[in-house]
Amino acid sequence: MKWFPRILFLLLVPAVQAQDLGRAQGFPADPVISAAFFSDSLYLGTQGSGVYVLSDGEIRPSKAFASYSRNSVFAFDTLGQVPITEGVAGAYPLLVKGKYGTLYTITDGNLRITYSDEAHLRSSGPSGIWTFTSGEVTDFPGGVHFVRVGQKLQTISSEGKEIDAFTSTGLIFDVANTSQGLLLSTESGIYRWDSGWQSFYSGMPVFRFDGAKARTPLGHIALDQLLSGRWTMDDFQPMPERQTQVSFFDVDTIGTTYYGFGPNGVQVFTEEGPKFELGMSRGLPAFKPGNYDAAIIGDELVVATPMGLWSFHNQGWPNSLRHIKIDFTANGLDVPSFENLEVEPASIGFTTSHKKTSSSRIYGRYRINSDPWNTFSPGQPVLFVRPAPGKYTLEIQTSHRLDFEQGMHAKYEYQIAAWWYKRPVFWSVAIVLIAAGLWFRQRQAKIRVQEKLDLQERLADAELASKRLQMNPHFLFNALDAISNFIFKNQPKDAVQYMGKLAKMMRLTLDSSRSTSMVVADEKELIEKYLDLCILRYGAFSAVVEVDDDLDPYDYHVPPMLVQPLVENAVQHAIRPLLAEGKEGSIRVQFSLQGQSVQIIITDNGPGFDPAQKASKSHGLAIIEERLHLLSKKYGGEFSLHCNRLGEKHSPDGMQVSLILSMENDG
Repeated sequence: MKWFPRILFLLLVPAVQAQDLGRAQGFPADPVISAAFFSDSLYLGTQGSGVYVLSDGEIRPSKAFASYSRNSVFAFDTLGQVPITEGVAGAYPLLVKGKYGTLYTITDGNLRITYSDEAHLRSSGPSGIWTFTSGEVTDFPGGVHFVRVGQKLQTISSEGKEIDAFTSTGLIFDVANTSQGLLLSTESGIYRWDSGWQSFYSGMPVFRFDGAKARTPLGHIALDQLLSGRWTMDDFQPMPERQTQVSFFDVDTIGTTYYGFGPNGVQVFTEEGPKFELGMSRGLPAFKPGNYDAAIIGDELVVATPMGLWSFHNQGWPNSLRHIKIDFTANGLDVPSFENLEVEPASIGFTTSHKKTSSSRIYGRYRINSDPWNTFSPGQPVLFVRPAPGKYTLEIQTSHRLDFEQGMHAKYEYQIAAWWYKRPVFWSVAIVLIAAGLWFRQRQAKIRVQEKLDLQERLADAELASKRLQMNPHFLFNALDAISNFIFKNQPKDAVQYMGKLAKMMRLTLDSSRSTSMVVADEKELIEKYLDLCILRYGAFSAVVEVDDDLDPYDYHVPPMLVQPLVENAVQHAIRPLLAEGKEGSIRVQFSLQGQSVQIIITDNGPGFDPAQKASKSHGLAIIEERLHLLSKKYGGEFSLHCNRLGEKHSPDGMQVSLILSMENDG
């Protein structure tokens, strides 16, 4: 058996996509009589005009061998380093193989470059490939390929060795592993593999084996029924429509790799994404709708198309990209790099250039500071207009592969400086100064507002103190009136006792007058002393002063001389009329909490009064209400007085007076 590359087809033609360079690209006017590849470049020796070199797609006189510019160079020494000026001119075509497998063919006035990864046309005409992997076919446990070109079918092992060659008398339609064995369908009949293709069925041809069924000129039918010959016209069904990919004419699979055949050629991809393309740049023609196949035979990728059979070395992968060069510009001028750029340049940019070693298209992409990738065309400038000041990381990648896993990767860090008045330090200082100025201005305004508030508070305290002083004479007037009554009634003992209790009460009052508030415990004791005086003066009656358990009498404060006038008002207008009528009187003073405020409720069983009318006539209540208003302005909380008649109108069920005092506690 022979190797597949030698016996597959006799015809071997280079792809038409090879690059041709002529006079327009600088091909020498004098005949080229020698050629050599060294130092990664192709050198051409001419008859009478020295040495030329291929550089960046142009053929130019070699500067390295400028001293030979008027010599005829017949050859280069064995190392390719020194021109030989004596000898015999080489016959066309001159063939030189480059370092990376690129073939250079020199003829009279023309240089053809055939890249090592270009497609090779093995044969023209419709072709197809059927591949069975290891274990799929009993007769070929290691796998097998069937390659068709026209009426010829080669059986090739997975290593690329020919096993069999078969020529059909008609068209070859399909090869399939069926319940009847490995079958080959041709225009002249069906063959079965048995150490070679043997005639098996000469009836109706099968266009395609679809599993257990077959496509025939009459329609779709079960394969076993067709081969048995026991069928009628009613056994045929219309052929199902063939499902095709939206973006591809056909898709073939080799292992986990997909080959999508479309108008632009073959796209090779996996589940992870596209890998590379095989198109016109690689030597394939433009595709049209039809059946396409791909197979890996040995180290070659073989592509079967309606136009011919093509093969690629290295399983179709493009050559690795080499010789990248990146040129930088700033403000339209060339610069060595993006280091030491001018302040806020109007534009910066870069351009990539390559010495081609592959027929594949070069793809480019870049990104800045890990942003999403942007594509660009290698060889075309990429421009950034008025880049913002800051630090940047520029990544540039070029590759023959769509996944960019191989290629040239470059990374640059640079900085765009801003003008001094745009720099963060300048603005930081400016902001600090402005903030300091605003803070100073606000502080002065706050000081003026605070001084105004302090003045208002002092005025309010003075006014509040004056109101409190108005309460003390009112109380003293009533006390002196009581003492005079004892003396008038010739009750000196009661007068003395009253004077003693009054002295104790006045001491408490004097202590409280030195501050703007007093604890609830002191207020309770003062009220109790006052009620003792009233009982001594007017006679016995029920008097209760209590503090709820949830109110700590030493943590909460109340304004001085505010509760006592209300208790005095209850004694004068409720208890005294009852005692005068011989009835029992009772008064109850209760301290409790309402939220965070102290609530004081004074309840009596007197005849009651109309709160609206009484408030307008009572001087004491008017003073209390003025004090509450001033206290509310000073402390901002609730300071209120409420009078409620407990019974129906004119009923002797008494009155209830409640105070709400929102003083801060000591907790």
